Amino acid sequence: MMKSIGYSLILLGFAILLTSVPADAEKYGNTEFFLAKSGIGDIYDLTIDEPSEATPKYWKCRDDPNQANTFYPLVSWETNMGGPLELGDSYSYSFWVESTNVQEISFKTTLYIRTQDGFNNLSVDEVSKTAGFGSFLSENYTLDLESSDLDKSLFPDGVPAYTTLGLKLETSVTWAPDTENRTVWVKAAQSDFLSSFILDFKHVNIENDDYYFDNDRVEAIDQDSLFIKVNVTNALGADNFDISSAEIMVDGISGGGKFKDTIQLKDKHTYAKYIQGKWWYQEDNGITSGNYVIKFSLKDNFGNTWTSSMTYYLEVDQYGLEIGFDEGSSSNGQLPKGGKTDYSFKILNTGNTRDIFMITIDDSDVPSGWEVSLQSDSSVDLQMDQSSYVQIRVEAPVSAKGGSSERVTITVTSSGNDNIFEDVSLVTTVRTYGVAFLSVPDRINIDPEELDIDGYYKFKINLRNTGSDKDTFDLGVTTSRSDWTIRAEVQGNDISAVTIDKSQSVAVDIVVRPVNYEDSLGEEVTFLMTADSISPGDGSATVNSKIIVDVPVEKISDLSVSIDDVLINNKPIAILQPSDLQEGMPIVIQLTVNNNGGKSTGIFGVTLYEGSRIVDEFVVEQGIGGFGSAPVILNWETPSEGLKTLKVYVDFKQQTDESNSKRADNTLTLPLTISEKSASSSNSENTDDALLFGPNFSLTLGVLSFISIIYGRKK
Repeated sequence: MMKSIGYSLILLGFAILLTSVPADAEKYGNTEFFLAKSGIGDIYDLTIDEPSEATPKYWKCRDDPNQANTFYPLVSWETNMGGPLELGDSYSYSFWVESTNVQEISFKTTLYIRTQDGFNNLSVDEVSKTAGFGSFLSENYTLDLESSDLDKSLFPDGVPAYTTLGLKLETSVTWAPDTENRTVWVKAAQSDFLSSFILDFKHVNIENDDYYFDNDRVEAIDQDSLFIKVNVTNALGADNFDISSAEIMVDGISGGGKFKDTIQLKDKHTYAKYIQGKWWYQEDNGITSGNYVIKFSLKDNFGNTWTSSMTYYLEVDQYGLEIGFDEGSSSNGQLPKGGKTDYSFKILNTGNTRDIFMITIDDSDVPSGWEVSLQSDSSVDLQMDQSSYVQIRVEAPVSAKGGSSERVTITVTSSGNDNIFEDVSLVTTVRTYGVAFLSVPDRINIDPEELDIDGYYKFKINLRNTGSDKDTFDLGVTTSRSDWTIRAEVQGNDISAVTIDKSQSVAVDIVVRPVNYEDSLGEEVTFLMTADSISPGDGSATVNSKIIVDVPVEKISDLSVSIDDVLINNKPIAILQPSDLQEGMPIVIQLTVNNNGGKSTGIFGVTLYEGSRIVDEFVVEQGIGGFGSAPVILNWETPSEGLKTLKVYVDFKQQTDESNSKRADNTLTLPLTISEKSASSSNSENTDDALLFGPNFSLTLGVLSFISIIYGRKK
């Protein structure tokens, strides 16, 4: 992919986090320097190349007279160090010498570093060889310094580049006495001997401050790579590297990482090269963003292995995805039998790089007859933070069972990392349909006074969707009165259909105009309302009720009288005996008049008839209050013998405003049998005090008490 400024800033923010860690190999190595006879002037070349047979091979020591313990300069060797170096602990040397007539020879050596500031001695040492008693050194031999410590105090941080390493040799010779044949040769090369010294130091440096990393994150999947280049110097010259030995490895990664054939040494200058390689990190497992230890390894031509390590923060392609449903959509859907439903969900690339997401459908558990299809592409190519929608269609057969559910699994997988995936379970349910009317009264009472100015009355019916999904219902409303008008409204608008969400209810206003009701107050009128799902639904419901137009009882006066409340001569009519009522003897009729309405009456009369003849009349002058009652007494003074039929009329003159339908209970029929007057009864008539002191005394007393509590008076 194209590297963005943002990624660059991230890398800068981590400051590449390169630090050195301890090397795996030895810190110092032993390097042999040969004492050749080549160069100009008094200082010869110090070389790491073995001298050949053709090279001048010797330096002649002084043959002056004996001056024991006096050192004379013989020769110096020097070489330039092209890079920085670190001193080790020691050095040693071996000189090949040929002598004639030498009693004793001593070498004094000075190992030094020369900078622009002057000479800095690292070590000053002496070795000697003495002939045995009575003999002379007239042979080839070597003088060896087995080991000498190096003084590193002047270079605590190492020796800087472009300094000079040198060795100065001084000799002191004691010659055999009385001889003129005095020679000593220090030889440089021979097939069997070499003059050289070995120095323990670090002349190779894999530089932690001279590096280059390029995290090349490309658009192609699995093609990202990290280019690594680090500077490596050799103070003895870059030609002294074993080119084939260069290695780059990533710590903790199997096989050190997929570098393929990219690791090589590239020339920089005489004393330096580059170790470089390209790590194809996406081909290795488990690579995520983080710090990685990069190890470098290289050999020189002397068999020394030099290593170094750096830590690098690697920003790698991170793959991620997120599945989501927009508001109003979900993983659950419904469909009718033989119908279809569509799903839509969003894939969001939450990684930090481009990715291609593969969409697969697992419908193995879906019964035969069902169909699941992908309505969008089977792959989605998204940049970081981009999203796209996936459309899935599910179809059910006509034979699908209502209320049954089927599940299909959609898997979205990252192409960049197939371990990154998400499953979406889509659950599809075959719809069920249902509707119900809620709390409908058996009777709908209409008070005529509640009709509006146009004669309309409004009442509510609650309709509930009992199905499994939103549904639309056709509505029908009728009455048995063809002259009445009736319609359905919702929020003041005429409707013939209504849509209701699952498990929700809607209040439907029924508006009826009950015309011509005056002569049929209180009559029941059949009311019918239907609700039916619009195809393909099959939910339906019907409600039946009765509409009654009537004045509420609390608004009317309703007088009534009952035979259960009648006393004849202080006895209930049901227990009267023929002997209780006799010809010519007064009959007292006690009864109660009730007002069954809530409206008070005015004055009204209660009349007792025998046939068409008025026998008596009682006036209730104060009327009766709402839901109250009043006692009434009627007298028949001289009843005649035989079977008689008396009638009691309450408010015969209709002084009280009752509807016609409310007057049926205003009349009471009293069948009475009047017996022939007995002899005892005749005698009692001749007694002046019969009423006061005779058998009728208790009856008279009761009547008087009753009259004292009545609300009207007898006319």
